[in-house]
Amino acid sequence: MITWIYEAEDTDPTQIEAFEESITRRYSVLSRPRGLDFRVIRAADLVPSSLDGPVLRYRGEDLLEQRQCFIVEDMAVAPQGVQALRAVYRTIRASGSVLLNRSFDGPDYLERDKLAQLQHASTLDIPTPGTVTVPAGRYARRAIEEVRRTLGDGPYVVKPREMTGGYGVLRVESDQQLAATIDIVAQTGAGYIVQPLIEHHGDMRVFVADGKVVSSLTRRPRPGGYLASVSQGGSIEVNEDHVQVADHCARMAEDLRAEWMCIDWLMTDSGPVLNEWSTAHGGFTMMPEPELGKVADAFFGWIRRQLDAGPPAR
Repeated sequence: MITWIYEAEDTDPTQIEAFEESITRRYSVLSRPRGLDFRVIRAADLVPSSLDGPVLRYRGEDLLEQRQCFIVEDMAVAPQGVQALRAVYRTIRASGSVLLNRSFDGPDYLERDKLAQLQHASTLDIPTPGTVTVPAGRYARRAIEEVRRTLGDGPYVVKPREMTGGYGVLRVESDQQLAATIDIVAQTGAGYIVQPLIEHHGDMRVFVADGKVVSSLTRRPRPGGYLASVSQGGSIEVNEDHVQVADHCARMAEDLRAEWMCIDWLMTDSGPVLNEWSTAHGGFTMMPEPELGKVADAFFGWIRRQLDAGPPAR
């Protein structure tokens, strides 16, 4: 069993059932022929505990009694939602079940923190965009001088450090817009970063299994848009552009001892620039065949090996 746990409180109540039906259908049709079932559970339905060991209660059942695999979204809009998800994450991590988010070595914040990812990648000589963090609350405007000094006159992109799917990403054209945007994001309680708006002709996601590139998909914004995420109206295509970044991907995977990674690149006229990476969350179900089958074989094959290996010695 693969169980996907997410924060339903971040989803419009009128869309929750449609989301759960869609993700279950898209993943189940790929997992079941490969011997794995798939389900989605809302984080609010779970109660993590410590009772002579980790317990994850779901409607009276301890999900950890039987060893299985979990994907836990550990990002949410509300701080309390974040804490609830991380309690689930850490409970599974302490058990004999498989937490698929933990697909590489290193601290868990490297799974989601864009600033930390880019800092880490830059030490490996990977091309990365300049990135400035917005300080908290009343100190937020201190970022403006640093942005001007290090990133130039703009335009810029302002986005959350720890969210995905194009959520809360703003395009900023002028100094006045930058100041107003920073004033607004400083009130959210979330961490934000500022980057230069990099002109690119595609946002490519590369799927890497056991240190080797399996395939990729390239997402493009809708006409007139600036967000390539499919959830934000972008379109996808499959091509061979991943050969341009195969060496970079292999270097990162080797450094992190990564078993599974999805690495996103901005494809510019002067070469690829790293955008971010993710672990088991990386979507591939919309890919066309035969590439879909290749990635599904690699993804679910990796999961099957995690289950067959048994719990780690403690």
